[in-house]
Amino acid sequence: MSFSEEELRLKAILENVVDGIITIDEVGIVQTYNPAAENIFGYSPEETIGKNVRMLMPEPYRREHDQYLDNYLKSGIAKIIGIGREVVGLRKDGSEFPLELGISEAWLEDRRIFTGIVRDISERKQMERQLVEERAFTVAVLETVVDGIITIDEVGVVQTYNPAAENIFGYSPKETIGKNVRMLMPEPFRSEHDQYLDNYLKSGIAKIIG
Repeated sequence: MSFSEEELRLKAILENVVDGIITIDEVGIVQTYNPAAENIFGYSPEETIGKNVRMLMPEPYRREHDQYLDNYLKSGIAKIIGIGREVVGLRKDGSEFPLELGISEAWLEDRRIFTGIVRDISERKQMERQLVEERAFTVAVLETVVDGIITIDEVGVVQTYNPAAENIFGYSPKETIGKNVRMLMPEPFRSEHDQYLDNYLKSGIAKIIG
């Protein structure tokens, strides 16, 4: 069987994209399975093509998959086809991992196929968890330090105001956040504060910053 130039081009694209691309037939049997999918799941094409795609899913997705396909073919009501969603995949080694899945439907003459594009998002999820943990740690530190800590934006409006600052000034966060920090200063500092900020932003010359 010879391939046309267009077929060779498409084959090259499928074999080199970073996302896993898997096609299945109407009963969930894997028809194609690209190298990126092999890298993601750990199974070779020989181990997946001709098998039900549910082998790549943990429970409860595995037992629900065939019923979902059957319901869609009978009713035409799609729950995830045409809509990207986050699901859980199952690697050959038995480990589960988060992935983004997008499914599309196409017809090849009188035969319907479904194409799934999968992306392993384990690293992104790990980074998100780390950010949440770091934020929680930072908040815990700010809430418990004995020094007052206040952050403001470029025009002097208070963005954060910790409990120690509340103890020092007597104002609550509700009374300060969103207000100009000059409210915490007596004259002449109060009237000079906005001008000082403006001068610093224009000149870069700091009198007290640092």
